Amino acid sequence: MSDNYDLRYAYRALFILAPIAIAVMYTESMLIPSLPTIANDFNVNSATVSWVLTAYLISGVVANPIVGKLGDIYGKKRILVYVMIIYTIAVTLNGFAPNFTSFIIFRTIQGIGLGMFPLAFSLIREEFPPHLVPRAQGIVSAMFGVGSAISLPIAATVAQDLGWQYNYHIVIPFVILLTYLTSKEIRESKYINPNSKIDYIGAGILGSSLASMTTAFSEAPTWGWTSVDFLVTIVSGFALFFIFILYEMRVPYPLISVNLLKEKNVLAANIAAFVAGFGIFMAYQSITYLLELPNPTGFNLDILSTGLLMWPVSLMQIIGALLSSRLILRTGTKFIVIIASAILSFFYFILGLVAIAGSSASLANVIILSSLATLGAAMLNVVLINILTFSVERRVLGIATGMNTVFRLIGGAFGPSIAGSLLSTYYTYLVYPITLNGQQTFLPIQLPSDFAFQLTFFIASIAGLLMILIGSMTRDIKIRGTIVSQE
Repeated sequence: MSDNYDLRYAYRALFILAPIAIAVMYTESMLIPSLPTIANDFNVNSATVSWVLTAYLISGVVANPIVGKLGDIYGKKRILVYVMIIYTIAVTLNGFAPNFTSFIIFRTIQGIGLGMFPLAFSLIREEFPPHLVPRAQGIVSAMFGVGSAISLPIAATVAQDLGWQYNYHIVIPFVILLTYLTSKEIRESKYINPNSKIDYIGAGILGSSLASMTTAFSEAPTWGWTSVDFLVTIVSGFALFFIFILYEMRVPYPLISVNLLKEKNVLAANIAAFVAGFGIFMAYQSITYLLELPNPTGFNLDILSTGLLMWPVSLMQIIGALLSSRLILRTGTKFIVIIASAILSFFYFILGLVAIAGSSASLANVIILSSLATLGAAMLNVVLINILTFSVERRVLGIATGMNTVFRLIGGAFGPSIAGSLLSTYYTYLVYPITLNGQQTFLPIQLPSDFAFQLTFFIASIAGLLMILIGSMTRDIKIRGTIVSQE
């Protein structure tokens, strides 16, 4: 099939698909300042509340390759609309969750919506000539930052004045509108592979494996890191993952294509996505707790103040995405991977050194360093998706981008789980005076220690160092006009 590009339609499609990222990131970012409040409302600890992020991400891990494969078989636009409808229903239910268990169930359903992004990226890749793809994907990635930037102050205000549930009620009309526009205005994909099949058994094994491992990490502070419960659960998770890999090597239509992973750039992009997701999500949860926990452990901020102070972090997502999309055309992909990883690693390391509450100067340091680390993360997200989309054939683009999202979400599922576990494992006791029955007494409160926060940021920094190593092993992709070459 010859490449005839209708740029007028391509840009119209871009400005319909890109706001999907705004809506989804608004819906996700609005919960970040409210995590401690959600924990209090449902009477769970910092390790357990990490399931708010983890359940959503595990569901996305399982759903993404299935959704990507369905898009390759039946058409990416058709499946995208179906997934958006499911997402809309889940968002509606989340705002009315009566308890933590039902909230996690609805969040799990909502995670299916993460399959929107590989489909949207694939549709954009099909409609733009090669030299415009980085710009288009940079715009979509920047929309993630826009969603976070508008979400944090608005959602924090709503959460503080009305309750975090009302943020779900507010977003419903926008999701419905985007679903309608996608259904009416987006054309169906030109590239389909109707002979493929869905690996549901592999999805079940992978989901069970990840659920076991994240359960082990989340419950480790309660069970004990050397307890029989922890060891049995974590070993079971790893055993299931090993079985999953063996199974995928033998089935004709695998959930994760081993053949695709044999391509050097595809393997590197997927490993890098895992490491990036792990480091970023782990650090995000820790930053929120650091800002909202009482002194002297945290900065004792309310939800609104946390949302406002996290705004520069979201702004860096926009800047990083647009900057990376421009630099790719000038320098190629390898340089961006290495420099972005170095930025992420360096600033998370410095954040680990200074992440101790106590003064306004310390608070400013936390926000500045978090923002700069996010700059590197945003640049990585853009360059990784470009490495992937220019390294595979278009007929398998849906499953390839879905697989990449799977790796990122696996890392993202482990990140909050381990962060919550560290915050519950390393703690200190603070004694607060209270008046009870007319007499003053003292109430001990268990809070995460400074070491817990520092260890979390140091681990995120190590993840960035691994990204540098991975980036150095990729083949550089150069985009010159309409020609794409790998060097």
